[in-house]
Amino acid sequence: MEYTHKPVDELSFTDDFMFGTVMKNKAICKGVIERLLHIKVGKIEYPSLQKTIAPFYESKGIRLDVYVSDPERVFDIEIQTSIPPSLPKRTRYYQSLMDVDNLLRGQSYAELKESYVIFICTQDPFGKGLPVYEFRNVCTADGTLFLDDKSYKVFYNVGAYGKEDEPELSALLKYLCERRATSGFTQHIDALVEKAKRNEKFRSWYMSLNIWKDDLLREGSQLGEKIGFERGIRKGRRDGLLQGRRDGIAAGSYQKARETAKLMAERKYPLSEILLMTGLSEAEIEKL
Repeated sequence: MEYTHKPVDELSFTDDFMFGTVMKNKAICKGVIERLLHIKVGKIEYPSLQKTIAPFYESKGIRLDVYVSDPERVFDIEIQTSIPPSLPKRTRYYQSLMDVDNLLRGQSYAELKESYVIFICTQDPFGKGLPVYEFRNVCTADGTLFLDDKSYKVFYNVGAYGKEDEPELSALLKYLCERRATSGFTQHIDALVEKAKRNEKFRSWYMSLNIWKDDLLREGSQLGEKIGFERGIRKGRRDGLLQGRRDGIAAGSYQKARETAKLMAERKYPLSEILLMTGLSEAEIEKL
């Protein structure tokens, strides 16, 4: 099996490797957050770019694209080029683990910072055509009463940039959608993207990451083939060696796809890439 990757010269700001690289620039990171949320951000810190949180051995860990904080708030910013299954529940889990991560470092409930989980989507996540979907906990009997737990989930539909009234946010969403820089800020981002693509260290890191991904997928393929073939051979001993070998090959191909999908899902690959690489259905991937 051969794997293909986007050439480095074709990368854009919405590719997660490029996004994480450019967002290391604090001025850009602050500017993106301030435009997305219409707030002023204080001095930001990076607990970790592409931070992995797995607070307990038994729990499902998460890898966050960009995880930053200022004195009062913590932000997780995700680039989403496809709409994965159960996206709302994914944001719920991310936010809960971010809170646990803070509490494990010695904070009390009262000290928990405002928490924002932000998904920048290249497809409309809810199909309503809005540029921004913001969710808070609100009383169902009185829509003016907020729980005020300081947690927010915000989704951006970059394709609806024309419906956004605030010029700076509209320009940012337009750049994310069409790669056309029409404001000073997006021109600055675009210049950093182009500079990164010319940087030999960046190119080397990107190539190394792709080699690692290929090794990971190959490992999943080989493991799946071995498990599936062994299962087929055991069946063949009951039903005839020739049929067993045929079943083993078929079962091996399917198991290979399942193991590859499982490894990719654990490392938070986009659903579209998992579907492309494995040939499994969305329903089969959800069951893993």
